[in-house]
Amino acid sequence: MNPRYLPTTVDGKVARVVEESGEVVEVIGRCLRIYGKIGRFGLESTDPGGGPTNAAMYLSELADLRHAISQVENSLTDFARIKVGNTELVWTDTLIPTQELRELIGDEDHANDNEFNSANKVIPVCAGQWHREGLEWRFYVDPELD
Repeated sequence: MNPRYLPTTVDGKVARVVEESGEVVEVIGRCLRIYGKIGRFGLESTDPGGGPTNAAMYLSELADLRHAISQVENSLTDFARIKVGNTELVWTDTLIPTQELRELIGDEDHANDNEFNSANKVIPVCAGQWHREGLEWRFYVDPELD
């Protein structure tokens, strides 16, 4: 990627989220390299000179990946908004599983969580909206009603 075209802050520095996203890509590359070694040599194989097994190296890189993703998420939370009409709903750290949301809203129309998730991506409520993120639901609050 050409550094001239990277998003920058008002003072001309590369935006932090871009740097952190680059770290995620770098760690994914390391994970893929180890995954390839596991496919060729197995989980218990080590370098000829000794050291950790491929399984241990993979676990270490997966931990680095979780950390890198967490850093990107933390950088994005201040900017995460959902526009509804003229109102901007604000990201919250409230994240619940599908089963809990179904109980919360009294869902009886769906036989199971998978059916509920297939039928819904957004659940509007009086103080904001629930948005599906994978198998969980994130609450975005209306700051005027909070």
